[in-house]
Amino acid sequence: MSALGVAVCTLSACYTYTAATPSGIQIGQRVRVRVSGAEADRLEPTLGQSERTIEGDLLEQADSSLALGIALPLPAGPSSLASRPQQRVVIPRAEVQEIELRRLDGVRTSLLVGAGVAVAAAIAASRGSSLLGSGGNGGSPNERRVPVTLPLLRWRPTLP
Repeated sequence: MSALGVAVCTLSACYTYTAATPSGIQIGQRVRVRVSGAEADRLEPTLGQSERTIEGDLLEQADSSLALGIALPLPAGPSSLASRPQQRVVIPRAEVQEIELRRLDGVRTSLLVGAGVAVAAAIAASRGSSLLGSGGNGGSPNERRVPVTLPLLRWRPTLP
């Protein structure tokens, strides 16, 4: 169970959103769009949410609208992790109040991964795992001996 927790921590990442202009965003990038209240009400039956911020992949930009690929809720079942279906949603530019671009935050992600590694090491050390070099009770005394290296040549400086 702890291995699963560590895997989730190391596979996840931290993202931040920064304000962007429509011209500064490329097709395929992940964005968060804040829409007007009327547009949120119009999209509520389609998306199943009444929030004014919508997150999705930018599919298309036109002069009068933006098309986003919005991830649908995951269906229950063993194949749900394979792919997540998206729904195409067209939002008129007049209803867009703000666009933010999602970016990977390297510092927070590094801290999260480092914390996950530290937790895994602490768990392994507390259980006496041999993966970290702590010797268990197994094996004979000869297996725990450290070899001693002897120099093959000895050099003594002599003065004339």
